[in-house]
Amino acid sequence: MRALVWHGGAQLALEDLPDPVPAAGEVLFDIRMAGICGSDLHAYRGHPGPRQPPLVLGHEAVGTVSGLPGRYVVCPLVVCGACAACRRGEDNLCERRQLLGMHRPGVFAERTAVPRETLLAVPDGLGDAGAALVEPLAVCVSALRPHALGPGRRVLVIGCGPIGLLTIHVALAQGADVVAVEPVPERRAAAVAMGAPVVLESVEAIGPEAADVAVDAVGIQTTWDAAIRGLRAGGELVLVGLGQATGPMPIADLVRRGIVVRGQFAYTRADFGAALGMLAERPPPGDWIEVMPLDAGVDAFARLSASPPQATKILLEAHAA
Repeated sequence: MRALVWHGGAQLALEDLPDPVPAAGEVLFDIRMAGICGSDLHAYRGHPGPRQPPLVLGHEAVGTVSGLPGRYVVCPLVVCGACAACRRGEDNLCERRQLLGMHRPGVFAERTAVPRETLLAVPDGLGDAGAALVEPLAVCVSALRPHALGPGRRVLVIGCGPIGLLTIHVALAQGADVVAVEPVPERRAAAVAMGAPVVLESVEAIGPEAADVAVDAVGIQTTWDAAIRGLRAGGELVLVGLGQATGPMPIADLVRRGIVVRGQFAYTRADFGAALGMLAERPPPGDWIEVMPLDAGVDAFARLSASPPQATKILLEAHAA
């Protein structure tokens, strides 16, 4: 089979690999489309992390299984189901979790082996490109789930890459007001198309104490400081972006105004199912998405890394419909 293999840093190559052999409880998943995530780009840019080359990256995919009708999306978190976190329903925090494209071979290939229980059927009428968004949308659903959003509640979204855009979509679907921040004109236009009523050009334009919830989809000191400044007393900052591994925060301000800071990793299985249902019932605009063949995967990574304004989200097509 053809697969896009990461050899460390910006070293990617399309290679011929043996077909994977499913273990007990697993199936062979034939991949139709797979999305390139910002975390894949972290590895490509040489940022430290748990991925070890050589590795097939990727964890966002829609595909088919021989002998099973229809199409499926794969929930890329493989969890034990028995640890304390899993028993609490927080399977995204499983003590023994594994992620496709990180601890196991990923989905930038023609096929991969996955546990049967990680597959969810794609509803009729939802195309492959839409279904391929379920994983990043699940991150946004999970990030906002603890908050009782609705009319009169305001969400501040900093960064309008894929996660920021889909966070806007989730917040608006729940009836909240949204203020987005994005310095890149093309991505600001995508945020407007997503329905954001206010899109600011820089974090300096954020007003003080205006939002109930802030989602930092960038994750650097400049953006989380601005997010904290833009929260009302008692508001909550949800950190999703991983642009900076460590850095100071205004602790005195957090204490005096009662600001909560929460890190968001992935999603639960329930969040993943909820995101799939939302895509079927209320799909977001897709003008910011581009589909390229798997053979062009090396070029796709280079474009996303070098020219993000011209390529916000790229899906790699391994098997055409």
